[in-house]
Amino acid sequence: MHKYEAMVLKALRAKNHMGFDELVSASGLGRDEALWALESLKQSGMVDIEYGEEELIDISDEGKEYVKDGLAEEQLLRRMLKENIKAAGLQDQKSRIGLQWAKAGGFIHIDAGELKLTEAGKKAAEEGVPEGMLLRRLAKGDYDSKALAQLGQQMHNLSKRKLVAVHSERYINRIGITKKGLDAPEYSDVIEQVDRGVIAGETWKGKEFKRYDVNVGVEGRIPAMRSPIKRIIDQVKDAYVSMGFQEVSGPAIETSFWNFDSLFVPQDHPAREMQDTFYLSKPESAEVESREFVKKIKRAHEKGWHSKWSEDTARQLVLRTHMTSVSARFVYKVIDNIANNREQYSLPVKLFSVGRVFRNEAIDYKHLADLYQMDGIIIGKGLTMANLFDTLTRVYDYMGVEVRFKPSYFPFVEPGAEYQARLKGRDEWIEMGGGGIIREEITGVRRNRLTVLAWGAGVERILLVKDPSLASISELYNNGIGWLRKRRLV
Repeated sequence: MHKYEAMVLKALRAKNHMGFDELVSASGLGRDEALWALESLKQSGMVDIEYGEEELIDISDEGKEYVKDGLAEEQLLRRMLKENIKAAGLQDQKSRIGLQWAKAGGFIHIDAGELKLTEAGKKAAEEGVPEGMLLRRLAKGDYDSKALAQLGQQMHNLSKRKLVAVHSERYINRIGITKKGLDAPEYSDVIEQVDRGVIAGETWKGKEFKRYDVNVGVEGRIPAMRSPIKRIIDQVKDAYVSMGFQEVSGPAIETSFWNFDSLFVPQDHPAREMQDTFYLSKPESAEVESREFVKKIKRAHEKGWHSKWSEDTARQLVLRTHMTSVSARFVYKVIDNIANNREQYSLPVKLFSVGRVFRNEAIDYKHLADLYQMDGIIIGKGLTMANLFDTLTRVYDYMGVEVRFKPSYFPFVEPGAEYQARLKGRDEWIEMGGGGIIREEITGVRRNRLTVLAWGAGVERILLVKDPSLASISELYNNGIGWLRKRRLV
């Protein structure tokens, strides 16, 4: 038994029943200490506690102003005793409120646009309106539950105007000691906690020590944790860096040229429609740099797709729909520098990027409109699809994910492949991304001279694959701090 509990029981043994304030005085405890002891004793069945409820009134800040100056209608009625007022002249908010409630209360009427006091209004101007008088009584604490019940309509009006709020508060009315409490053993002055003072002062001599129960539960520790998304992005970056890749980045707002045209996506492709892509309205477009590359892409589109290519369409600004737009910029930069001997590169050049992309599409368990994507490119000589498969297998193996490949079509690569991952613990596969060898129409370089491998994939899906308990990737963006503290996503 705790010392505080023993002090409460000792006070109650002297007088079987008492109120809370009397118990605090008799026990010598503080109010918080007594409340803690009572709750513990109640749980043990040693005391009975009888509770009561009382209604308390809270007056809002606006209500407190009216306590001082009178309600808006009272202020208006007092003005009307001194001057003639036209309804059209009441422009400020307080006067308009006063007009509304004075008219509703029957204190005024309007004659040819001029406000006139009724007999009730003249009396209210001198004595106050019933709601105003009640508000001032409440401010002084001059009320009880019975009186408030009789003034229901007036209280309703004050509450409706958000001048007062009524709430119930529970209090301890009566405390009694049970037979179990009477039979409880007297408190033994044992040492409950050993600290420096106990040892140095030798106060432990001649006393007993409280027995420790090693089975008692303790409060769990809450370690600092990173978001699951941040952890998996770090894993992705570690995987690529460990294989000799260099990280690159690019803008989230892109021209359609870099997002679509440079990747050989035709200008009438469905992915460019408003229902699939977020287009900017201010500004709507931007100039495309690298004029020589623009001319090359124009020729490739008109020759490959047999349709007229519009630079105005290419200048449209969008939120990037994939990180491949970043890869496209660096493919052009590296190949252009190699072709013009401006910079020496040690082949193969291996680059990767991780960032947010945006797609105007329906959200389900494996799709989001705002997500993270990783993208990679390798520029070198004699590269084949086998190199692509080996690289991706090693990247996903680093994160403990099994992948497989199958042929697929993507506008900017030929040949192309889709890769899938096995859901952990299940014989089920879901699509992760796609890639292949970038077309000569984009690079402008024959493959016997230089080959570019490119691929891209969603990052959140890696966690969907690794954790069978994750029902949807939208769970990864849960804002609850409790969820983040308890979640374990490897």
